[in-house]
Amino acid sequence: MTDDPLRHYWHAVAIAEELKDEPMPARLLDVPIVLWRSGGKAVALHDLCIHRGTRLSLGWVENDELVCRYHGWSYDCAGACTRIPSLPSERPIPRKARVTRYHCQERYGLIFVCLDEPRRGIVEFPEFDLPEYHTFFFGRHHWKTSAARMIENFMDISHFPWVHPGTLGDRAKPVIPNIDVKRGDGELYFEVQSDGRSRTDPSVVTTDKVTYRIILPFTIYNERITPAGDRLIFFFLASPISHNEIDRYMFLARNYALDESDEGFRKFSLEVAEQDRIVVESQRPEALPLDLSEEFHLRGPDNCAVVYRRMLRELGIDNVA
Repeated sequence: MTDDPLRHYWHAVAIAEELKDEPMPARLLDVPIVLWRSGGKAVALHDLCIHRGTRLSLGWVENDELVCRYHGWSYDCAGACTRIPSLPSERPIPRKARVTRYHCQERYGLIFVCLDEPRRGIVEFPEFDLPEYHTFFFGRHHWKTSAARMIENFMDISHFPWVHPGTLGDRAKPVIPNIDVKRGDGELYFEVQSDGRSRTDPSVVTTDKVTYRIILPFTIYNERITPAGDRLIFFFLASPISHNEIDRYMFLARNYALDESDEGFRKFSLEVAEQDRIVVESQRPEALPLDLSEEFHLRGPDNCAVVYRRMLRELGIDNVA
């Protein structure tokens, strides 16, 4: 997958607090990665020793360098071999004795990796640091599907009455209004109206504005805004482990009920996600077909999916992980 355009984007690969003193394996786009800390900073290298192809993640960290468990070769944070114990001290270390280093950053309590030169930065999540918002992390959840299938499912409103009846949808009201999708620089946007309930008086039905911002390739910024100004934001990151496996990282931010427990929000959201997971994991092929003739599309309800698939193809992607 060395020519895969997805290699030029940042993807979350781990929860930062999990990476402590020992190296940790990860996988992105079928590429094995070893994560470790040098001087407290996260580093990502290709998880194979150049010598005999042993997983470097089986080794350990010593003096801020990564040591291979097989023959004791040491690598610095740039991927260069600094020590070969079996060589006499007067023998220089060959210049080719190095492993590939990948771009690595910590943000939002996660570790992000980009396998090639980044085409854009890590997606902004401004509410994460704003004091007027309470933000919490749902955790990492593994799905046996492709990242694009998961993203498309989230923005597919027409499945609500059938997969989420009584919560997000009503089977007595299955008709979906025409969705006006706006395209931007590497992203798409649309908004819909949705019934809600007043927090102060649950008997009062409100009309909330729900916005969907999909930042290519696999990030969602979704916001529900009530007439009273309450804002509930979901921030999703789908990380493509392979063409049919992802890790999904999810955050929720809100500017109301700041002192309330997160458990009610967490329980509802994870129940909805589990309903989606069962359906999405059944889809075949797992990879999202970007040739529009391979699946049937309805004008109106499927507008956003069609735009998303076209934009992915414009990135130069043929088969979406």
